[in-house]
Formats: sequence, C-alpha cells, structure tokens
Amino acid sequence: MGQSSALTHSIYMTSILSFSPELYFAFFLIFLRVSGIFVTAPVLSSENVPRALRVYMSILCAFIVLSIIPVPKFPLNATVADYFLLGIKELMVGLLLGVIPRIMFAAVNFAGTIIGFQMGLSIANVVDPQTDLQVSIIASFESILATLLFVVLDGHHVFFEALLVSYQKIPIQGFLFSAGKIEFLLRIMGDLVIIGVKLGSPIIISMLLANVIMGFMARSIPQMNVFIVGFPFTIGLGLILIIIGIPHMVDALTKIYGTFGRQTLQMLDLMAR
Repeated sequence: MGQSSALTHSIYMTSILSFSPELYFAFFLIFLRVSGIFVTAPVLSSENVPRALRVYMSILCAFIVLSIIPVPKFPLNATVADYFLLGIKELMVGLLLGVIPRIMFAAVNFAGTIIGFQMGLSIANVVDPQTDLQVSIIASFESILATLLFVVLDGHHVFFEALLVSYQKIPIQGFLFSAGKIEFLLRIMGDLVIIGVKLGSPIIISMLLANVIMGFMARSIPQMNVFIVGFPFTIGLGLILIIIGIPHMVDALTKIYGTFGRQTLQMLDLMAR
C-alpha cells in the first residue's frame, strides 16, 4: 500500500514538473476559483491576514484540488476571448461561494450600527478588523463576537467543503450565467436587513422606549437637563442590555450559521444550471 501511494505521488509530481498546457491551464483555473473564496469569505479575507499569506494559501489549496479532481480537456485552438471568459466564470464561482457568509456578517454589522446609533455612540468609531473600515464601536464588538463564534463552530471549514462540492456540481467550464442567480442574491441581500433588524430589535425597541420616557420626563420636569441625564442613561442601559443579550445573540448566530450549508448548496445548484 505504501509503495503504491509513493508511486502515485511520484507519477503526479512528474506530471506537474513536465510541461503540459492543459495541466497548467487547469491549475490556473482552479487557482482562480480558490482565490475568489479568499477574496469574499469572512475570516479568510480579513485585512488582518497578510495578502501574501492568502496568495500562498490559494496556491496550496489549488494544488490539493488539482490532485483530486480529473483534469478536463481544453480546446487548444480557442480564442483569447474564450479563455478569458472561462477564467471569469471560475473566478465568479469562488466569489459567490463566499458571498452568503459575508452577507450574514454584514447583517450583524448592520444591527450593531443601529444599536450604537440608538445608544448615542455613533461618533465613537473604531476600525473593523474584517473590512478595515470605520464602524460603530458596538458594531465592531458584535462583529468580533460573530467572528469568534464562527471560528469556534468551524464555520471556516464550510468554505473548503463547498469548494470540493463545487467541482462535483460545477466542473471546470460548467458555470452558466442566468437570471436565477441574480434573483437568489437579491433575496439574500433582502435577508440582510431582516436578519439585522431581528438581531437588534430587542435592544432597539428598549432604547426607543427609554428615549420616549426621557422625553416625557423632560416635559414634566422642565428643570431637568435631558441632555446631561439622557446620554449616560441610554449608554448605561444599552451596555446592560447588551451584556444580558449576549447568550441570546450567540444562540441566534448559531442558528444563522446553521443555514450556511443549505444556502451554499442552493447557490451551487443555481450556478450549475
């Protein structure tokens, strides 16, 4: 058994080192699909991950995939436009595989932004480690919490599983452009707002009621300076509600992450037809 695997490995390395246009072009197309995931997928595409490391990881994953899938036959007399279109198709597959989790993280960021605005912390912005953009401090906290939970639940493994499944459902040259994909992405984008509002609705409603109460108090007690009392009150109440709501937030995010696999398979089925 050991001799057989060593012989197979030797033959494979010989074929890699020998010049074969079809083999090298297949590796390039696989590299495009893999690199698309490292561009859009959360955690893997984080700005904290050096770009050189992402390139090396893409090359390594492409070599692994090349050793697993059969190398298809390519027409050597095709035009440059045909090769370019084929590369765009493979890159699109990789980009779309990471879009769904990215949208879910955007929903968490959206909920944190609304909560931070309601608490009066919209001015206190920090750098989001995922996107390297200025976001609300509450949005950054919830984004970090979502990222840690995502890694603890091995959510990043879904991308590599989806990559291998994609070659079963969508082989090289198998991606098709259709209106169904745009409709599916628009529906997922609509879910971004719905999920964000659902995640932040308990705290948003509580802060709204708190502001209404402060308004009534300001009308009934004119001597009270609502600005001096209101800001510490809303910030303190918001922090207390966030601490109380962390277990419920974790449960909600766990359920959301459970839908990644199903929605990714739906996306792959759409891309295959």
